Amino acid sequence: FTTFYWCSLFLTLSSTKQVLIMSWLDRLWDRIRIDFDSIRRDEEETETEVEFIDETDGSNEVDGDPSGSSPPRISSISILAKQNAALMHCESYELVTRTRNTAVLRRGAGFNLEVKLNQEQLDFKRKQRLVLIFSIGARPNVIRGTQEVLEVTGKQEFDRSPKEDWDIRVSSIDGDTVTLEIQISAVAPIGVWRLKAQVSNRDPSSTHPDRRTTQPTHTHDLTGVSFYIIYNPWSKHDLVYLEDEEKRQEYVLADVGKIWVGSYPRPRGRQWVFGQFDDAVLPACVLLLERSGLTAENRANPVLTSRAISRIVNSNDDRGVVVGRWDGEYGDGTEPTGWTGSIKILEEYMRRQRPVRYGQCWVFSGVVTTVCRALGLPCRSVSNLNSAHDTNISLTIDEYFDKDGEDYSFNPDGNNPSGLGDSIWNFHVWNDVWMARPDLPSGYGGWQAIDSTPQEKSGGLYQLGPASLEAIRRGQVALQYDVPFVLAEVNADLIRWQQDPEAKGGFRKISTHKSHIGRQLLTKRAGILESSTASSDDREDCTTDYKAPEGTDTERVTLYAAARHIRSARHAFRFPSLAEMDVEFELVKVDTVDIGDDYAVAVRMKNTSESVRTVSLSLSSSSEYYTGVKGQTIRRAEGTFVLQPEHEEALQLTVRYSDYIGRLVEHGMMKILAIANVKETTQAWIEDDKFQIIKPNITVEAPERVVLGAAIVVHISFQNPLEERLTGAYIVVDGPGLTRPKRMQVADVPAKAEFRHSLRLYSKRTGVKRALVVTFASSQLSDLMGSANITVTAPEA
Repeated sequence: FTTFYWCSLFLTLSSTKQVLIMSWLDRLWDRIRIDFDSIRRDEEETETEVEFIDETDGSNEVDGDPSGSSPPRISSISILAKQNAALMHCESYELVTRTRNTAVLRRGAGFNLEVKLNQEQLDFKRKQRLVLIFSIGARPNVIRGTQEVLEVTGKQEFDRSPKEDWDIRVSSIDGDTVTLEIQISAVAPIGVWRLKAQVSNRDPSSTHPDRRTTQPTHTHDLTGVSFYIIYNPWSKHDLVYLEDEEKRQEYVLADVGKIWVGSYPRPRGRQWVFGQFDDAVLPACVLLLERSGLTAENRANPVLTSRAISRIVNSNDDRGVVVGRWDGEYGDGTEPTGWTGSIKILEEYMRRQRPVRYGQCWVFSGVVTTVCRALGLPCRSVSNLNSAHDTNISLTIDEYFDKDGEDYSFNPDGNNPSGLGDSIWNFHVWNDVWMARPDLPSGYGGWQAIDSTPQEKSGGLYQLGPASLEAIRRGQVALQYDVPFVLAEVNADLIRWQQDPEAKGGFRKISTHKSHIGRQLLTKRAGILESSTASSDDREDCTTDYKAPEGTDTERVTLYAAARHIRSARHAFRFPSLAEMDVEFELVKVDTVDIGDDYAVAVRMKNTSESVRTVSLSLSSSSEYYTGVKGQTIRRAEGTFVLQPEHEEALQLTVRYSDYIGRLVEHGMMKILAIANVKETTQAWIEDDKFQIIKPNITVEAPERVVLGAAIVVHISFQNPLEERLTGAYIVVDGPGLTRPKRMQVADVPAKAEFRHSLRLYSKRTGVKRALVVTFASSQLSDLMGSANITVTAPEA
């Protein structure tokens, strides 16, 4: 759809404008690709120290004319990339430290340039007329904010507000060199800007010396120099302003974090290397925005930018970054659990210019976090445990069973109720981005949910958000964008229906679970990063950001208020449960199961009536994909029980290691399902329990503190819990400032034996607690993870 739209729009332009746009896009791709190839290190080489390059722009200088008798010419322009980066919290971008022709700047702030002329007697009010022209996009335009023309008048103070305007002032003059400070508008479009400078003599006879010049005019075009302008959470005038410095450090500058995966109530924190400062990332982000079809003008608006990011990170509509796959077949790509972070994904996308295979929700979210933080947009990954996928916008998740208590599947010749495709994911990960929302009523700024995992279309495309968390919390489903879908994800009611020919619509409601969905929403806590995947010290429960506490009047009123505005939601909240409920059931839930151990589950039942009750009960254990799709049935037990008044019975199911090991699917998710029917009263009861088979963590031993450039010896180990040999094994190591993502084949691991491997790295950047992430995978056992935090200090003088 997007491709068709932009192609149709493109065809309406004149042939001259078409050629102009295509030529500009080709030049942008070529320039960024050449820069990328020139600085990309060969992954097979031994790790070496980074060599920092002098930042002067390398322009050829022309001979000076101290007397000023010749027409003025620009000898050179120094972009002072490192100096400016340090002033704008951009010093960590490798594009700045590894190249001489790239500046990374934040809008709403000032930066410096040094312009050297062929004359020493500089007087920009009376003698020389110097103009700087900044441009972005294929067809820059002053009116649209994609071009800025700044004339140096000699003034030494800014007289325009950075809220909307660019400005320029003279900071100092030293002989033939002027230092200029440029103020970037806080509403400037983000992306790659270009600079062209022009100088000429002013006309001394003019009554308006600031406007008239004498020819000739010398133009100095900084071809090959890129000015990346990004959002600025430190500027009060920027829509993405975030006041809390600790949160800015986390949600903008932290390049390693955690994403919580697994099942409630025992998720694990999966380390993810965001790596937003890597030299491949920012160019990739700009190319993504170009490919999304978002115009340069609209990139000034973080609302539109974040919505574009949500669609371009998946490959469904625009040949974006990641191909999603959930069926376990990854032979022609990388399995989703094989990624340690975003750098390798974006690097592969840049190099091959096609979508990368494969990802799932946490991969999409990790890449989105990287893209947003690289562009200066505060962002966090959010994990929703027991996440609803509401296919019919009813604010309910509807599970249907036939008259025998089995799952009701699609019937091409029969009754197929609305919501039959609903599902509950064990976990789902999306993103929150921070911004003001001037397009909404007051009070709906702050965190906004966006989601790049392709689930349902929004506006004809696989995109979601930004949806205001405050709107979700209040049930304001009419506010843009996609509030009803996210509201259902975190707060839908789970309603179970059973086939009944006499009921309206052919199904009767047998139970409603009001607190099953959105059991817990988790994100990384600001300022803390633990190496253990099981630690809860570095996780933040953000459930109440999305909804009032479960069971409160506020939570119920919010959901009912939202349902009143959605036609498809009304029926579910009206149908009563009619069956008499006089048999009590309890599913005894599983605590934790380590891989290699057996487990047992049971259902207890009690007849609380004064009459005999006949109960048919089935209890099954099956593997399950994290999206709620069934894997394989492992074991099943069933029976019929005649319960006397006040009598109790139980049904137990024991599952051996040998029963489940060959039937596990990725993530080791398991589902216990219990279904009961009472003959005399038609009472029906259904309950489930989901848990995860726990795999061992990797132990990563490394020194806590090292000196920049010194060798770091790392020891990696874990105990093989299986009674079989691990073959086809490999590890992946990743850590910004320590190593680029690297995959290494390792020896087979004997049954029940300890795996040990050592490697040597060399630190490249200083920093507190730089994280080194390690994963292990084999044909028999995969998705093992561990990490270590290493503080890198500068060498003593």
